[in-house]
Amino acid sequence: MSDKNQGLNDRLERKKRVQRIKTGMLWLLITWMLALMLISVTLIAKVHSLQEQIDIITENTIRSQQVDQKENHAPNDSGSAKVQKYDAADSAEAQTEQVLSANALHTEQTGASVKSADADTETEIKKRKDSRKSEDMRRVYLTFDDGPSKNTEKILDILDRYQVKATFFVTGREDKESLNMYREIVKRGHTIGMHSYSHQYDAIYESAEAFEADLMKIKKRIYDASGQDCRLYRFPGGSSNQVSSTDMKELIGVLKKKDITYFDWNVECGDASNHSYTAKELVDNVMKDVVKYHTSVVLLHDASNKTATVEALENIIKKLQKMDAQLLPIDEKTTLVQHVSAESVED
Repeated sequence: MSDKNQGLNDRLERKKRVQRIKTGMLWLLITWMLALMLISVTLIAKVHSLQEQIDIITENTIRSQQVDQKENHAPNDSGSAKVQKYDAADSAEAQTEQVLSANALHTEQTGASVKSADADTETEIKKRKDSRKSEDMRRVYLTFDDGPSKNTEKILDILDRYQVKATFFVTGREDKESLNMYREIVKRGHTIGMHSYSHQYDAIYESAEAFEADLMKIKKRIYDASGQDCRLYRFPGGSSNQVSSTDMKELIGVLKKKDITYFDWNVECGDASNHSYTAKELVDNVMKDVVKYHTSVVLLHDASNKTATVEALENIIKKLQKMDAQLLPIDEKTTLVQHVSAESVED
């Protein structure tokens, strides 16, 4: 009986050992799978971070290539067309003043009835002078690329505080908060424009077909989120970028066929460069360039890591308002600022 008990105990012990081995292998397998998942998540995060760094380096390279080009665009909107406009206004005012003189002479003959006509003419002259004063004022268009981000609402609140309207060139986002920001930009009276869906240079600029597919994707995203049929675009890196594997004129042709207008910039704060500018330096960068142009399109960025831009925005607005500049959102009346003119592209 003792031998039987001993044999039974041995079998039970073997079963326990086997069960412990199975349990140990199971936990080893679970630990191994969890480790693989953790490594995968870490690698994905590093790849995403690396892609962002590549995009920043690429854009910085483009910026450095464009610095020397900015001066060539200074007189875009202050040339002969503007002079002709003023000449026409001068001529009209001179004619009106002649009418005043004639009316004054006629007053001696006809009395009080002419005084009313004189008053109307003086009102007209005042309107013309006020109109010319408005035309002389600097126009500044604050534009924000790369959003929506966690900073978008902060930017919108600052703009509201100073009753300023701006332009947001947005990229493709799918999270709930970003979709709400698309709507909020439009709801608060700002202009919304397209800045590509993916913002990946190699994919967007691979071919005209790839560019058009990305274009229609961001156009649909904005429409679905805000109800806005967007017809405004800004090329990632600008229309004069040197990284596109497709001729930029071909891509400009795609926009023209779809009746979409694109804007570049002639003033930038520097928040896309490798140098970490302070908020004060960003303000100074803007202010030293806006004085060069009658129409300034200012490049700023709406991204999660652009906290200095948010800090600088209030002072930028204050200084621009102090110099009596008009701060406006881009619309169909805005003077075009394009590094590569759309007029040079055949339909």
